[in-house]
Amino acid sequence: MKDAAEELIWLLADEGVEHLFFNPGTDTAPIQEALAAARAAGSPHPRSVLCLHEHVALSAALGHHAVSGGPQAIQVHVDAGTLNVGGALHNAQRNHTPVVIMAGRSPYSTDPAVPGHRDAAIMWPQEQPDQAAAMRAYARWVMEVPRGRELGRIVRRAFQVAQTEPRGPAYVMLPREMLMDPPADARFPRLRAPRPPAPDPAGLAEVAAALAAASRPVIVVGTAGRTPAVVACLVRIASLLGAPVIDQRERINFPLRHPLYGGGLGGDALLREADCVLVLDTDVPWVPAVVAPPADAVVLQIDVDPAKVSMPTWAYPAAVALEADSATALPMLEAALAERATPERRAAWERRCEDVTRRLRVVHEEWRQRAASAAPADLPDACMAALDRALPGDAVVLEEAVTNRLACARQIDRAPGALVTAGAPSLGWSMGAGIGAALAAPGRPVVAVCGDGTFHFGIPTAAMWSAHRAGVGFLIVVLDNGGYYASKRPVLTLYPGGASAAAGRFPETEITDPPDLVAIARACGGDGAVVRHPDEMAAAVEQGLATVRAGRCALIDVKLPWP
Repeated sequence: MKDAAEELIWLLADEGVEHLFFNPGTDTAPIQEALAAARAAGSPHPRSVLCLHEHVALSAALGHHAVSGGPQAIQVHVDAGTLNVGGALHNAQRNHTPVVIMAGRSPYSTDPAVPGHRDAAIMWPQEQPDQAAAMRAYARWVMEVPRGRELGRIVRRAFQVAQTEPRGPAYVMLPREMLMDPPADARFPRLRAPRPPAPDPAGLAEVAAALAAASRPVIVVGTAGRTPAVVACLVRIASLLGAPVIDQRERINFPLRHPLYGGGLGGDALLREADCVLVLDTDVPWVPAVVAPPADAVVLQIDVDPAKVSMPTWAYPAAVALEADSATALPMLEAALAERATPERRAAWERRCEDVTRRLRVVHEEWRQRAASAAPADLPDACMAALDRALPGDAVVLEEAVTNRLACARQIDRAPGALVTAGAPSLGWSMGAGIGAALAAPGRPVVAVCGDGTFHFGIPTAAMWSAHRAGVGFLIVVLDNGGYYASKRPVLTLYPGGASAAAGRFPETEITDPPDLVAIARACGGDGAVVRHPDEMAAAVEQGLATVRAGRCALIDVKLPWP
């Protein structure tokens, strides 16, 4: 290897990075040359994917990991490129995406004899006293590579930290002179991430005892379904106890049609009556000002990050909190419950299961009625049910519906591992994530369901063009209600008799005279259709998937009434 940049490309491939999501700058020339050399030589290297915006690049890494489960890497430009990853960095943090974000750094040297020296005026104003400052609140680890011979050690460490639970982004700065330094004499070995944590045996016994003794247990789950095998285990635990499951639907954690499914993001009555709540892998098990279990309910928690140190005011009191990986802990919990399942308890649990399923049957029937309803208020449910029927069974759904998220939770029925949300507040991620998911799952349809506001947040021209350039397509379903209802609703809630309500106008949230979304898709090499009724959905999906199979993006603009 002639320089550290070539070693970097080899290291990425050796770490298992399949795609390097790339936005270039004046500081990335050595990496671009190293990629070209690797392609020419046929040596190991990740496939570079040109992304027209850094937010799209990091969102693509999020989508790729959600489908592949593998480590990710992106390359961006110095401080401006670092800032442009924007809210996608927050999403990577909260979504526990193991991604190494590599950024250039203005060269230090002005000496023409030093390879990679400063040779453009922009290299002075783009330099900041602390380039990594913008990353420190979100990244698990930051570091600059000072010399080429240190690159292997630092990059290996970045991947180790990013993949250690609770996983998250790591940030590495790469000065241009360093990339052109000679590499180390020997390649630095891989640093393996520690195995995911197992639960404390005594704590697990307390959790099992509390659940076995409970009269009205409820399970609240957020992302345990990241590992699809967890879903079957959770079904067995819920069925054994007769406990309803409130699935927040950040992943498919529990089957939608199961009689103990207590709703996605709902289940208020279940929580209010619970005497024992098992909280699995969720940042916000409930919003206390809206609904909460009784003060004397026993709260039990299993999470790889139970203390939520990065959330300063997180305060959900748990009688027992276990720092553990659900994929490890739940089979152990199932065995511990089986040991406590006396004949008397089994009989009581079966009676409870019958009571709960009878009660939930009414809720499930209401969802079915919404799916078949012609009422304007039920149009989101009817359209999402029609979309679910029209999609192939192997489709991957990236859900970013925001206002209509409950409709998606009630109507989109996918297998474990086939539904993804960011679990984080920065909107617009699904557009870039569609690229990564499509690259990670070739041959499987990828569908991004988003609102019209989140569609624009996602820099759609950059995302669709980047997908086109990468030779992959995905289907975009825009739930188009003409504005930011999620931002209108608090105005009505906090000021019910205010000037906004009296005027009946909300200009800060209404997208009036909107752009032609289908035309945007066509301008980026794709196609699209407008849907105004659920009966039109099947034909639009069929047409859209044909475009996707040809390696282009397709868009369905679902016209909904302004709430």
